Amino acid sequence: MTISMQDDGVADTAPVMVFRAGLGRRVPYGYIRVGPGIAIPAVMRDFDVAIEPLLRRAGVPIDLFADPDNALPYRDYCYFISLCVEAIKRDDFGLLVCEKTGASNLGLVGFLLQQAPDVRTALGDLVRYLHHSDRGAVPFMTVSGGTTALGYQISEPDMPAAEHLYDGALAIVRNIMRAFCGPAWAPIEVTLSRKRPVSATRHERFHGAPVRFGAERSAIFFREEWLDTPIRTADPMLRRMLQEQIDLLEVEEAGNVTEQVRRLLRTSLLTSGASLGDISELLQMNRRTLARHLDAEGTSFKKISDEVHFDVARHLLANTAMSVTDVSLALNYSETSSFTRAFRGWAGLAPSEWRTLHGAGKE
Repeated sequence: MTISMQDDGVADTAPVMVFRAGLGRRVPYGYIRVGPGIAIPAVMRDFDVAIEPLLRRAGVPIDLFADPDNALPYRDYCYFISLCVEAIKRDDFGLLVCEKTGASNLGLVGFLLQQAPDVRTALGDLVRYLHHSDRGAVPFMTVSGGTTALGYQISEPDMPAAEHLYDGALAIVRNIMRAFCGPAWAPIEVTLSRKRPVSATRHERFHGAPVRFGAERSAIFFREEWLDTPIRTADPMLRRMLQEQIDLLEVEEAGNVTEQVRRLLRTSLLTSGASLGDISELLQMNRRTLARHLDAEGTSFKKISDEVHFDVARHLLANTAMSVTDVSLALNYSETSSFTRAFRGWAGLAPSEWRTLHGAGKE
C-alpha cells in the first residue's frame, strides 16, 4: 500500500476492497470486521473532527461504519486509525474507542461465547474462533501457577497505529470479563507491547491494575479461579444454533492448511510449543499428512515457521524493550547466536542493527 500524506481529502491509497461478513459469510484472510471499532465515528464527533475526509484519504467507503459486519484489510484499517489519531492528537485513542465495547461487537464469535456455560469455555471460544472476526491478529490464553493470561498478538510487524489496536483489544477483554464475572473481577496486571504513552495513568485507571509497557506481549493477567465462573444468562439452545454456524465456517476453513498452520504458529510461538509435532497435533493429523497438505499448497512447515519467527521477532525488537537475548529466548532459540544467524538470513542485518533502524519501545 502506497501512502502519501495529503490534507485535501483525496485518497492516499488505491480504493480498498470492503466485504460484508456476517452470518454464514467468512471474513477474508488478512481482513478485520469493523464491529470492534464501531464507536470511531462517535469518538471523532466528540472532538469535532469530520470522519468523511479521513475515510476518503484511507480509500474506504464513506459508509464503512454503517454495518459492523463490514470488513476491510487489517493494514488499511490500521492506517485509517492512524489518520484518526493524527487528527485528534490523542495517544489513548484505542481506549476511547473500545472503553464501552464488548463481546457483541465481535459478531457471531462474540454471540457464541456469551452463550457458553462458564468463563473457561467462553474464552476458549474466543481464542479458537476469533479469526472469523479478525484475521489480522491472533488471541492467546495460557494458564500457569494459578494465573491466566489472555492476550492479543498482531500478526504482521510495522502496522500503523498498532499500539491503539492493542489498547482497544485489551479494553474489550476487560469489558468481557467484567460482563461475565461482575464488578468484583479485576486483573492482577496488564502488559502492553507498545511504547509508554503520555496517558499511562489513564490505562491504569481503566483496568484497575498496574500496566507495564514495552512488554513481550499484550495481555491481561487474572486469577485462574475466575475461569470457573458460570455464565448464568447463557442459552444452551441458542449456543447450539450458533455453534452450527461456526462449524460450517470451520469446514470451509479446512481447505487452506497453510493459513491454519500460520495462525496456530503465531499463537503457539509465545505461549507453548511451536514444533511440527505440536502443530500437527493441534490440527489432528500426523506429520506426514500435514507435510503433504503444505506441499500441495506450495509451501512447507519450515518456510511458514521462518516467516512467523521473523514477523514476531521484528515486532518484539521494534515495540518492546526486550534485549536481543530475551527475544531469542521468547522465540525458543537455545542460543542468542543461533537467533542472530537466523535473523541475519531473513533481514540481511543483525537484530541489533535492525532495531537501530526501526526503533524500540522503551519503558
